[in-house]
Amino acid sequence: MLVTGAAGFIGRAVVRALRERDVPVTAVDREPPDPTWDEGVTVVTGDLADQEVCIGAFETRPTAVVHLAALTSVLRSVDAPMATFAQNVTITQVLLELSRGSGVDRFVLASTNAVVGDVGAATITADLPLSPLTPYGATKAAGEMLLSAYSGSYGLATAALRFTNVYGPGMSHKDSFVPRLMRAALAGSGVQVHGDGQQRRDLVYIDDVVNAVLLTLETGYDGRAIIGSGRSVSVLEMVEAVRAVTGKPVPVEHIDAPAGEMPAVIVDITNDLGYAPTVSLDEGLARTWQYFQQA
Repeated sequence: MLVTGAAGFIGRAVVRALRERDVPVTAVDREPPDPTWDEGVTVVTGDLADQEVCIGAFETRPTAVVHLAALTSVLRSVDAPMATFAQNVTITQVLLELSRGSGVDRFVLASTNAVVGDVGAATITADLPLSPLTPYGATKAAGEMLLSAYSGSYGLATAALRFTNVYGPGMSHKDSFVPRLMRAALAGSGVQVHGDGQQRRDLVYIDDVVNAVLLTLETGYDGRAIIGSGRSVSVLEMVEAVRAVTGKPVPVEHIDAPAGEMPAVIVDITNDLGYAPTVSLDEGLARTWQYFQQA
């Protein structure tokens, strides 16, 4: 099994789950390997933009690829669209081509609901037309189209899993809203909230995301699926949930919202994959709080 972006938040969780099932893993990342990885993990350290790194990743003859490596910052993509294209599209194309020639039969891509653009408060479904509004969303849409082409032309089972906001243990280094809330609770400080805090997001726990990846690999699923909780909560509801879990006040300072912030992310997680989340927001936040206290 080849996992790119293996040293990242989701990548480490996927590698750990595969090793718990005694699946040999080739782990590729620019960052140093996780010190907890065992001898069943072959580490390839380097940038996938380097052809030698890409080729080296396939020396173990993997039969499946989980492609998590990407530039994921929307703001950075607006500032650097060419670099975002190179990382998110060109590398995906190279990996698909190497997969086609080396016996890989399953290819899983971490995608995003940004491929459909801003639909306001409407529900996002997997069959909405692609209409990205940022270079990041466009590169992920292009990646999905490449997967479709390789499935149709070469019989490769390709799955685009559109993750919502993933949270959970292992994300202490991240700067998304849940870890900021956790760090604020630990420090006895507060958080800044854009606008009135009524914008809604779908939060999905890391274990549910990992289970979706494993299910995709096990079934050879070919297609798109939205991987979320199926429940959208407002930013202020997130704050209240963290206050309840941590017992900390976590005061809020309202600041102006940046231009273009989506008012809501409401998703329909109905799918043919068989995926269904199992971890509630309260339970997931409690586990995350326990991790932050120990990190």
